[in-house]
Amino acid sequence: MNQTLINFEDYSLPGLIFNGVGCLFWVVAYVILVLEIRKKKFVEMPAYVAGANIGWEFVWSWIYHPNTGLLFALSYQAAFLLDCFIFYSVLRYGTKQPMNAETKKHFALFCIINFIFWIFFSYFYRNEGYDTLIGANSGYIINVILSLQCVFLLMQTKDTHQFSMVLAWARTLGTGLITVSMFFFYPENHFVQFLGISCLLLDSTFIYALWKRHGTLFGVQSKT
Repeated sequence: MNQTLINFEDYSLPGLIFNGVGCLFWVVAYVILVLEIRKKKFVEMPAYVAGANIGWEFVWSWIYHPNTGLLFALSYQAAFLLDCFIFYSVLRYGTKQPMNAETKKHFALFCIINFIFWIFFSYFYRNEGYDTLIGANSGYIINVILSLQCVFLLMQTKDTHQFSMVLAWARTLGTGLITVSMFFFYPENHFVQFLGISCLLLDSTFIYALWKRHGTLFGVQSKT
């Protein structure tokens, strides 16, 4: 692991600030998600992307490490540890999400296979030179899938009071601020910039749809 606390040599200060605060918002989002799971026994993380999320975090927490510095690497590891509980909860409560009976029957097996697939995907994607040194390309591929699946899950779930507006904002701000950092870190990487903007549009769509259901932009009203 890079022992430099923050890598000012390869990255600009504004980019590091946006990226660092964005990573922090994602850690906060995971904490909120864990608390919501414990309270509601329902997982807002779309079941079909949960394996991809933790698979990427496993690779970038324990096999590779972002070269932005130790502080950033620790944020990746914190997210991974929180995601262990989230993934366990997906295995336990994930069938509460809309899916047919046949899918429910093989749900746990699918999640495990999905997790293993994305470990190998993320590892080889970086090892063979397709990724950046902080995992941005592969991370944003998964993030687009996550953002899209969140919109689909919201539209398919009748009781949208299962969803937290605070979590939606934390997730949106986290990805949005990291996307700003991509323009500082990789000004020529239009691929990752495009994916970042796509995430912003999808996450904004999610917040708008949730707002229309809940009637508030900054919190969830009690169900009556």
